[in-house]
Amino acid sequence: MQRKRIETICNGIIDKKLAFHWGCEGRVDSLAVEELPLMVKANCTFLAFGVEAGTQKVLNRLKKGQTVEQIEYAVKQAKKDGIETAHGFFLIGSPDETVKDILESFRFAVRLKLDTFSFSRLCVYRGTPLWQEYVEMGIIDDDRDWHKWFKCSDIDPTILPSEVVHQARKKGYMLLFSYMLLLRPVATFRLLRKFSRYMTISDILTLLWGPFSKKAKTRKPELPEWIIEQGLDAPIRAAS
Repeated sequence: MQRKRIETICNGIIDKKLAFHWGCEGRVDSLAVEELPLMVKANCTFLAFGVEAGTQKVLNRLKKGQTVEQIEYAVKQAKKDGIETAHGFFLIGSPDETVKDILESFRFAVRLKLDTFSFSRLCVYRGTPLWQEYVEMGIIDDDRDWHKWFKCSDIDPTILPSEVVHQARKKGYMLLFSYMLLLRPVATFRLLRKFSRYMTISDILTLLWGPFSKKAKTRKPELPEWIIEQGLDAPIRAAS
């Protein structure tokens, strides 16, 4: 957002010949692309992008103010300029999102050729526009639920149920892992070798198996007070 600040920090690292490697997060629509060569020269090896979704429909619903074209350009340019690891943060279980949309986000991650990625369920926190939207819809009571945070698929009856979101995520991860192993074996081997510097083999296997594990939940989902008072563990959804 502040390009002069980027230049000052990077030039300071270069001038002082500091040897540490570093990374940062950024929005694709505000990425100072022309600063990337300088950042790489200053030992920036990791960039994490808030991709969020692989369809323009969901991006617009989340009011991200970014396009899929901007995302593709930012990731492509980062890799071209020498960023070693490009990570993508994705959200699933968003309002108006279908199973097809979720799988398209995974396919989008494949097209972006990201090195690492995460697909987390959308959560709503107090003070966000989505929280206020749910207050106005009567899903959240601002006076009684103020201290909580919710996974949207657990409380919004218009969103895909959590079980459906989980199944779509498993299918999507299978698609992504197959792509990484079959079409990018060298890059995948290098990435796993990098992980092995900081993690044990068992931890790496646990990480890779995590998306497919059928381990029972250890924590019940946070629910609004009105759902708890009715003795429900999920909102009542229409039959369709």
